[in-house]
Amino acid sequence: MDPADVFYDESSLLIDPSQVRICNDNLIVDNTGENFVMMDISTSNNFQENLDERKLRLLLSEWKLDILVDVCIEQRVFVNILKIIKRHHIERLLKDFDLGTQILFEHKLEEWRESIGMSLDSVPSSCSSPCSFTSTRASTSNTSSRFTPYDRSSLSPDNSNIIMLSNVLNETSRGKILVEYYSKFSNFQDEQRTLLINLIAQYFEEKCVKMTLAISYQLEQQILERFPSEKLEYYRTSKRGKIYNKYYNLATSFKVVSGPLGTVDKKSPVNSEKFSRHSKCSEPEVDSENYIKILKYDNLSNEEFDRTWQACFNSRLDFIKKYTTKDIFDKWPAYKTANGYRLIDMDFEAAFEKKGDLLENWEKNISKLLLFLSFNSNVKDKNVRKLIEIIRMNNQISENGRDAAIIWALHGYFVPTNKLVKIDPKTKQKTTIKFTIRDSQESVIFVGSTIQMVEDHIENLKKSKKSIQPTIFCIGENITSINEIFLYLDGVRYIFKSIIKALDICFKSIYLFDFKFPDESVIFYFFLEYFFYVLIDKLSFPKVHVLEQYLNN
Repeated sequence: MDPADVFYDESSLLIDPSQVRICNDNLIVDNTGENFVMMDISTSNNFQENLDERKLRLLLSEWKLDILVDVCIEQRVFVNILKIIKRHHIERLLKDFDLGTQILFEHKLEEWRESIGMSLDSVPSSCSSPCSFTSTRASTSNTSSRFTPYDRSSLSPDNSNIIMLSNVLNETSRGKILVEYYSKFSNFQDEQRTLLINLIAQYFEEKCVKMTLAISYQLEQQILERFPSEKLEYYRTSKRGKIYNKYYNLATSFKVVSGPLGTVDKKSPVNSEKFSRHSKCSEPEVDSENYIKILKYDNLSNEEFDRTWQACFNSRLDFIKKYTTKDIFDKWPAYKTANGYRLIDMDFEAAFEKKGDLLENWEKNISKLLLFLSFNSNVKDKNVRKLIEIIRMNNQISENGRDAAIIWALHGYFVPTNKLVKIDPKTKQKTTIKFTIRDSQESVIFVGSTIQMVEDHIENLKKSKKSIQPTIFCIGENITSINEIFLYLDGVRYIFKSIIKALDICFKSIYLFDFKFPDESVIFYFFLEYFFYVLIDKLSFPKVHVLEQYLNN
């Protein structure tokens, strides 16, 4: 928010004038999100005049030119006038001041006008100031100023690299999809807005055209004209705006280096091409660093900790989108505590709209799952069929043993189809390895008869330089008689008493921290994603569709 766009009332409340509404003759209401503040202004004879003066004082104070406040008020040059003032007006306004003050004022004015997309040498015709040209006011008297076409001549006509919103929409397939979507629904959701912002930034990057603040503001205005139901607030949560920020995130980031899933080049931790499921636009909180320090060093109660943790969610989500889990855990060490999985649960719920729940729906579907897997046509592997028979016939199996066995049995239906291609570093020969049902099962739940067997398996994964994605490890005689359960996540271990709770956090950690589903068990995880969590609405695997139809009917 620009300093000129806020003011302080007598109660020292920071108010955004765009949110102020006069509800009756004596009250002003500031409705900003969840806050609802009512102020008595019956003592003020001219609220608008006081508001204009406060905005002016705040802006000039930001410029360290408080000395000019009185003369500006005397000449009735407020912030709305500064938006359209010309250079010859400055000479008349400051004729009684020294040259240094005049130069400093003009310099600050130039910077500020550039930052709001209204160059000092070119004033857009869409200015809604009272001093706008008469012809402009007449032509737009019946139209909201927000949708008044701006002066496109303010873009240099000599610049052959001018990119308009129409170029982006007409010359890209995703742009055409957005136009078609808006034509059908007359409205955008967050997903479409995020796509539009990304599309514009990528288009500029691909065309090697530099984006300036002024250009980004003009693009915002074009969006409002092209899609009338949109609001500036959707694209401007900071002075620079989301389009400008996205462009420079792309321009300054490095390309991903080939490596294990969930990792990026150590020399370039920030990486715009990192695989991500996150579509929410998250503007980091202003006080996020203070919150991080409080979380690290203050002795907080559980309730205070949760409130502080939630208060810096946007900053954390923004960090998660760009960095590896190691970097994330270093910055947010609370994830590494024994109860860190609880924070994963909280952040997952905040990042993704909850439509389904594994914990709530697992027990409801166990009987149907077991019956479906019992059909000969659905599971052909003899080891899996033997496991299914054990589950059906043995009533002495513990709840964890039963659930873990059903999870393993599902891999007998979701037989892996992916293949691993290895290249011998010496001979350069390619070897294709087909994943087995056992590979699929153990990529989700690995069972070892001793803790040493589990540790040896983890070490072997590390030595093979294979990315260790979130995996559940159990200690027990076999899958139906497990005793200890823990989730392994980038060196961190969370201990659980319930195998379904462990699977729930395993899935959520994969989703939250942007791991890709393991190649060995991608169909199994896709089923969880679609049926239990309802996070996608399109099916890629026919077997998932068949099982989903059976469970629902």
